[in-house]
Amino acid sequence: MSGTQTLDSDLTRRSIERELDLVAVAIRMVAGGGAPGVTLVGLEFGVAVLEGSAGAARDAGVVLEALWQPDDARCDIRVHRLVEGSDAG
Repeated sequence: MSGTQTLDSDLTRRSIERELDLVAVAIRMVAGGGAPGVTLVGLEFGVAVLEGSAGAARDAGVVLEALWQPDDARCDIRVHRLVEGSDAG
């Protein structure tokens, strides 16, 4: 693997880890009552992060909602509490 490919792979891995950490903090903040909801925007790997964080959100009793960009290639993520009696989640 060339140096550029290694750099790109490392940067991608670190970026995904950072975005997963941001979602994990948002999940804890909403689940703990620190905020009714949090929207994370500008994510490069929103789809992958959404899938990777679904279990943690479910366990914490919060909902992850994909907010799709106009081109449907990327999404922002909204974290909010599950509203009793709703079909969200």
